[in-house]
Amino acid sequence: MTTGKHLCDMPEKLVFRGGFGFKKKQPNALLLLPKTKGPIGIKNFKKLIKDNFNLLEYDDIATEKLGIFNITDVTTLESKALAISSALEKWKGIKFHIICHSTGCGLGTFITKQNFETCKSIVLISPWNKRDKEFSSIQKQRIENSKTLETISYLKSEYNLLYPAEYIHKYNVQFKDYIFDQKNKKVDVINIEKRLKSILDCNIGDELHKLKQPKLFINALDDKLMKVYHGIELQKICNNSELITLNSGGHMLTETRTNDLIKHIKKFLNFIGR
Repeated sequence: MTTGKHLCDMPEKLVFRGGFGFKKKQPNALLLLPKTKGPIGIKNFKKLIKDNFNLLEYDDIATEKLGIFNITDVTTLESKALAISSALEKWKGIKFHIICHSTGCGLGTFITKQNFETCKSIVLISPWNKRDKEFSSIQKQRIENSKTLETISYLKSEYNLLYPAEYIHKYNVQFKDYIFDQKNKKVDVINIEKRLKSILDCNIGDELHKLKQPKLFINALDDKLMKVYHGIELQKICNNSELITLNSGGHMLTETRTNDLIKHIKKFLNFIGR
C-alpha cells in the first residue's frame, strides 16, 4: 500500500471544478463521484446540485490522467483523501457537506474524518460497509473480466452489473452506441485492479461508526454491486444516521434516479442547515 505523504505535498495538482462560498445563502457541497458513467451521464445530476449548492467537485479522472497516482502499488482511499483534504486548505474554515457515490464513499468517509471541524454532514450513495465473501467475489470477478475480456464484452459485463436490466432496455440504443464508440479503447487493467483493490482493502463502516456528523445512506434494492445489506448494516452501526432504500435504480443512482436523489439530499441538508 502507498501512503498519502507524497500526495498531500502536491494539492495544487489535484483537479477540482467549482468552489465554495460563491452563493452565500446556499450550503457548500463537496462532490465525490466514481469513474464509471453510462450513456445518459450525470450532467443533469450535477446541474441540479449546482442549482441548490455551492458545488466543489473533485475530478478523480482528470487528476489520474495527470499521472499523480501512477505508482506501482495501490494508493489507499485514506491516502488519496488526505491529498484532497490538503487541497481543501484553500477554503480553510468554510463549513461544507459531502455528497459521495460508490468509490467516492470511501474518499468521503476519510475526508469527513480529516475535516471534523468543517465537514457538517455526509451523504453516501450506494455505499459498501466492509469486505466480505460475496463482495470480494464480485470485485475479484470484475478484475478477472478486465484481464480476460475484450473491450466490448468487458463493458457489457460492467453495465449489466451497474444498471438494472429495465434501464438498459429503455436506453438500449444509447448503450449500444456508447459501447461501440469505446470499442477501440484498451481496457485499463492496471488501474482497474488498483481501484477495486483499494475498495476491498477499505472497510468504511469501521470509520463511519466513529463519526459524529449526520449521515444519510441512499441505496437501491436491486443494486447488484453494493448490495442492499451494506446500507442496512451501516445504518445499524452508525449513530446519527438515516437510510433511504429506493425500490429500483441499481448502483448508478445518480443517473437512474436523479430527481429522487436530489429530493432526499435537499431534505436532509436543509434540515441540518448551512
